[in-house]
Amino acid sequence: MSTERNRKLLTLQEEYKDLIGRPWTGRRIFGCYNIIRDYYRETRGRELADFNARKVYSFTPEAIDEENGEWIYRSEWGDMVDYKDILKDDILLFRLYTTALGGAYSAPADRSPNHGGVYLGDGFMLHHPYDELSQLVDLYSKGYEVYQVACVGAIRGKST
Repeated sequence: MSTERNRKLLTLQEEYKDLIGRPWTGRRIFGCYNIIRDYYRETRGRELADFNARKVYSFTPEAIDEENGEWIYRSEWGDMVDYKDILKDDILLFRLYTTALGGAYSAPADRSPNHGGVYLGDGFMLHHPYDELSQLVDLYSKGYEVYQVACVGAIRGKST
């Protein structure tokens, strides 16, 4: 990672330090959605629906509609993400396996996205990986290629 990107990452880590390092909340709930909800509550003052309480464990079209979201970017599995239309606060959606045996490769195309993170701009994302601590990552860094190919799009709240 370049020195400039390292500086940007450190700046973002300081800005969002209260959202980084939160423990995984359990095996039966949509943990990545909790950090998205926390981000919107703590930085934007917006309370998102508690889909975990209703046992909605993926980003279904109905859940996206209920939150007045709209797809602003869609991709096929295996395509590299094009960030030109994605803005800070948009939610990146991924199809990832939910078990370690999945090998961090994407799930079938007929399945709703099962992982999400908040885009912070310039290729950085806040997310909560399965059974780990919440974290901020540079999607352009080595080791994060899986998120580039497993990203199936981005959503944002409708402005009207």
